[in-house]
Amino acid sequence: MTAWLDTETRAMLQPAPPKKLAPPDTATFTLVLLAIAVPGRARLLATIERVVTCSPQEAIRVLNGRAPIVLRAGLSHEDALLGQFEFVCCDAVSVFLADDVVVCGPRDYLRDLYKQLLKSPEFETVSVLVESIPRDPAGEKFLEQFLGRTDCTFPGKLQILRKKARIMEHWAAKIGGRVTILPR
Repeated sequence: MTAWLDTETRAMLQPAPPKKLAPPDTATFTLVLLAIAVPGRARLLATIERVVTCSPQEAIRVLNGRAPIVLRAGLSHEDALLGQFEFVCCDAVSVFLADDVVVCGPRDYLRDLYKQLLKSPEFETVSVLVESIPRDPAGEKFLEQFLGRTDCTFPGKLQILRKKARIMEHWAAKIGGRVTILPR
């Protein structure tokens, strides 16, 4: 799964830990789910099970919680980045912060921080046109990762998070497909 995290994808997710929130020398990070942009409960539950490493019942309990939801603490930067990627593929907004920020941050500070992070242009919904995806193993892997299914017809228009759209556009080009972010 880490094959998805090439240099360009890493830059689109979070180029470096935010210095104020997660200094580079921070040992571990906490992954926090801020919002779910599009319903996709079964896929999101499977992602929670995988990323959080929990049972299906625990995943349901986590998902039924009120956002923001602390998903998992003690993650390496690599695992936090991969977790963020997995959730954006499911149309969910997640961020990762230094463990100390989440554990020691006053409740009001964290509430304001999460609200501020949610306002990022990266988490706005945009329209994309999926013009073509190859009908080969790479194309099927792409469709499964980003759309959760392989029985898609093209061209097709979607409403997704800008961050996901940029990553899809990048990966479609790498596999010989075409995804275009449409102007507003």
